[in-house]
Amino acid sequence: MPVALVTGAAVGFGRGLARVFGRAGHSLALIDTRAELDATADELRRLGTEVLAVRGDVTDDTTLRSLVEQTIRTYGTIDVLINNAGQVRFTPIDAPIDTAITHLEELWRVNTRAPYVLGRLVIPHMIEAHSGHIINIATDHIHTCGFPDALSHEGSESCAWSGAPRRPLGPGPFDAYDASKWALNGLTQTWAHELRKHGIRVNNICLGATDSEMMREAVLVGRGRPATQQEIDSWMPTEAVADVVLQLHAEGSNGRSGDNVGIWLGHPIVLPPPHPVLGRRG
Repeated sequence: MPVALVTGAAVGFGRGLARVFGRAGHSLALIDTRAELDATADELRRLGTEVLAVRGDVTDDTTLRSLVEQTIRTYGTIDVLINNAGQVRFTPIDAPIDTAITHLEELWRVNTRAPYVLGRLVIPHMIEAHSGHIINIATDHIHTCGFPDALSHEGSESCAWSGAPRRPLGPGPFDAYDASKWALNGLTQTWAHELRKHGIRVNNICLGATDSEMMREAVLVGRGRPATQQEIDSWMPTEAVADVVLQLHAEGSNGRSGDNVGIWLGHPIVLPPPHPVLGRRG
């Protein structure tokens, strides 16, 4: 039975990933700091999924080492690592420098350093197995419907950028957040190149507004109020997006590697074809 390790799996998109991969027959190793992880694990076990649930912080290296060791001890392998845990912080240009630096460091620890450390811990086991897949959950601020290719909006007129190509950035005070997520692209590209000879794929999910705790937090902090039900209903459904991630993984050993897979609000929630440059296997 294949094994999926998912970070930030207690609620939101991480829980959606756990549900979708569990239904597809994967045993799961899940980590989150939230108490809701126990309820998520219990729900999945009732559905017949094997679950190893670890309450812990992905910024703690000792915790990550223990997570990988427990997963290998329990299941003997890690077939897919999904680096989903993430944070958002707003850093307006006029923010006090101490605040901006603090937010940058917080974002870097969770959004960039944790995937790097966990990936480095998992990669030796994947090399030994001569197979594996690392999926980094990034942002549509990297790969937009306007960059690197300006796409047609026929059938996607509800996209906020249907009238003009979208630049690769987040609107508003996202410099630190975008920097932390752009760094994942560096990991994805280099790992995909270096690990190809070991049968290991690495891909980036460039994810638009999806119903998640991070989105709700972003609205609360950015707008000073909770998200309305109308706003929540406008976001992409968690499990529909998670199913696209599963389809990406299901491409198997001959599937794309090094791709930035765009899933954008206002567009069909489908797995796009591999990018002719980034998605190449050879």
